[in-house]
Amino acid sequence: MSHVKATLIAILFFSITAIVNTLPIPSAMAESSDANISLNPLPKGQNSSETLYVFDVVVHKPEEMDKLLGRIEQLSSTITPNKDDPKLALVLHGPEIAFFTRKNYPQYMDMVDRAAALDKKGIIDVKVCDTMIRALDIDASELPDFVEHVPYGPAEVERLIKQGFIKM
Repeated sequence: MSHVKATLIAILFFSITAIVNTLPIPSAMAESSDANISLNPLPKGQNSSETLYVFDVVVHKPEEMDKLLGRIEQLSSTITPNKDDPKLALVLHGPEIAFFTRKNYPQYMDMVDRAAALDKKGIIDVKVCDTMIRALDIDASELPDFVEHVPYGPAEVERLIKQGFIKM
């Protein structure tokens, strides 16, 4: 191989590596399941209306889901509830979906009841990814009625962002 070809291949390799290293890791593929939750109050949006937030949720431990629900309960005092259009959306598209199944309800009752109460108050809208439900071999009827089914969690997050939600 000529010196010029070797140099061009090296430049191409390093360029591709640099581009790939700047791409965000999709949350479903994230190596760490540590949930970072801001403790800052929700800022008000323009026109005095509250800002909309989407939580892109892929957690592996019930403690992480509890921490997230606790944070949402804290934020609920800064949110005007709206049962028709909650200000916070939780898009579940990881193993945490199994916490919400009927067979796991006795084990995770407090967590599921907290999420259901927040949903009923109009604080959050809980959405679950049907693609992940199939991957986890969960029957849709095993999930409580308050969760909304969406075809693909990451696409729902992107759709909400396009509608003005801020990703958390």
